[in-house]
Amino acid sequence: MASPSKDIPEFELIRRMADHGPDSSEARAAWSLFYTRHYRFVARVCTHRHGYLLGLAAVNDLVQDTFINAFNGARTFDHAEECGAPEQELKCRGWLVAIAHNLVRDRYRGQPEVRLIDDADLELAGVPDGNPDQIPAPENERLRLLKSGLGLLSDAEQTVLRATMLWWQAEREHQRMPEAAMQQLSTELGKSPDTIRQMRLRALRKLEKYVNDNLGQ
Repeated sequence: MASPSKDIPEFELIRRMADHGPDSSEARAAWSLFYTRHYRFVARVCTHRHGYLLGLAAVNDLVQDTFINAFNGARTFDHAEECGAPEQELKCRGWLVAIAHNLVRDRYRGQPEVRLIDDADLELAGVPDGNPDQIPAPENERLRLLKSGLGLLSDAEQTVLRATMLWWQAEREHQRMPEAAMQQLSTELGKSPDTIRQMRLRALRKLEKYVNDNLGQ
């Protein structure tokens, strides 16, 4: 079976991956090219977002598991959607990031959890107890301001937000994260869990103020 052309569309690769049967050589050739195209991106994202929690060896395992799950779950991807090459790449990479995200969450499913904010702090916070994406603003403007606002935070504050956002669940009134993940974050930053909660709260307040101060400008 000839290898797929290097300029083959992303969605066609996934279609071929999804069409694997007893003779899966074509599907595996498509998966190999898909892996080559996106490996560095997925490795960079997994290291950036989950390295503090997993360590280098486990991050490498996570990357491999992400691509294996993409191959096995290719039938669930809507590869028939009509869109151009740049959007196909964005959708594929978003799909891979979501797979990695879910794999990390699955590792800690059912483990003891800790609150990310105390009741007293919640009353004073003035921002939602969750993802900074919830800060009210028009969608496109909000995303632009959040991206630029993150650059104003310290490296430690950005790490705290990235780490805690991983565990955000829309249906929860008060957000939680696995206790083991909090302890690992505490070790990585050299900060107590209480200090990390305060850092998260301050970072959310900074983002809220930045968004509100810059809306419409």
